[in-house]
Amino acid sequence: MGIVLRVTSGPHEGQEYRIDQNGRFVIGRSARAAFAMAQDCALSRDHFQLEHDPPVCHLVDLGSTNGTKVNGLRVERVLLREGDTISAGDSEFHVHYTEDEGASTMEGGCAGCGARLEVGVGVQRSRPADGSKEAEIPTAPVSAQPVLLCERCEERRRQFPETSPDYLIEEQIGEGGMGQVYRARQISRNRRVAIKMMLANSTAGDKAVNYFHREIQALRDMLMPSGKCHPSIVEFYDLFQVEGHLQLVMEYVDGKNALEWLRTLKEPLPIESAARIGQALMSALSYAHSRGYVHRDIKPSNLLMMGPVHRPRLKLSDFGLAKSLVDGRVFANLTGQGEVGGSIGFLSPEHILKFGEVREPADIYCAGATLFFLLTEKYPFLGFDPRRNDSYEMVLENPPIPLRAFRPDAPEGLERVLLKALKKKPGDRWKSASAMWQALRPFAPPRSA
Repeated sequence: MGIVLRVTSGPHEGQEYRIDQNGRFVIGRSARAAFAMAQDCALSRDHFQLEHDPPVCHLVDLGSTNGTKVNGLRVERVLLREGDTISAGDSEFHVHYTEDEGASTMEGGCAGCGARLEVGVGVQRSRPADGSKEAEIPTAPVSAQPVLLCERCEERRRQFPETSPDYLIEEQIGEGGMGQVYRARQISRNRRVAIKMMLANSTAGDKAVNYFHREIQALRDMLMPSGKCHPSIVEFYDLFQVEGHLQLVMEYVDGKNALEWLRTLKEPLPIESAARIGQALMSALSYAHSRGYVHRDIKPSNLLMMGPVHRPRLKLSDFGLAKSLVDGRVFANLTGQGEVGGSIGFLSPEHILKFGEVREPADIYCAGATLFFLLTEKYPFLGFDPRRNDSYEMVLENPPIPLRAFRPDAPEGLERVLLKALKKKPGDRWKSASAMWQALRPFAPPRSA
């Protein structure tokens, strides 16, 4: 089985690229690319990659400047199907699968891997779920069309918890006190998603269940009228329950959290890259604040990073501690007296003193501490260790260390930006996330494509 990319528009219109063997094949304007397209100046040097493992082929964006779209949707990684349209740079490609017999293999094939199913072979999976009902949480929707799986994909499906027939779980990618997170593919839209599941009878406790519902509500409320979210916030797709599992379907981010991403770098994070990360984070926070939410848990592990170090992109995740400022009744009883939320190394003083009353300036403080850590791999207080008994006192009383004590290559102006974000009194910090975004602008000059 092979795959053919036909260039249907752009400087290389009319050319075809054929893959008849297993492997990874780069498309870009670099002469070293497997499919070099030097005349398309809008393509990145290494724009996207095809991972061909018959009977399937995945497309992976390689951190390109302007992104890669499949059927009009920007993607990080996606399974290609017969007839898909790829847009990259100024070029468009049509996807066609071939066999020795010359027949298409994707239409009418297995919904999981795309393999052709013989007549009478395959398992239909379109039954509705019988999960218990709960207010405002519907059961999983029934597929409008039968979902056919080959025996291999059906066997894999049985290894994971039941979900909507429109989703095929690929693997578990996370686990916590509230439940599990799985990577899955939505069959009808051919897109990867993350499904966060929580057992309705979970032993995690009422607080964990409340945090789960809090995240659901926050992600729902941040959707625009168009149904989309801010480009730097993980997007909400769907919510239902199946056989007692509450299931939140979100955008899948094909990357690492900022802590893991930082460890892959061979050198300290470049100043420009840190400023770009800061701008993306402040833009996301400005949007969340405009929708009436304070995140309250900004830290490196809640920033999902994508792309190369010189062109980083991020998605802000985990709104389980988010606080609504719009309706005082929402989540009003979830924060007990004396409770502290978040991670101590990135907490603002008001997190410690009055966690239930924190507002937008707390997110700005946490963002400043996060950027300081990404640049230095240290906390912003001399000798700070989150395991020390006096760690809270250090946050409340000790002055932050100037950035250039650890990064002498940092501009003095950037140091001032972070010191202002880390002021003890909320009123002394940047007046808004937008104001801090503007302050970071000189350190992240725009790049040409």
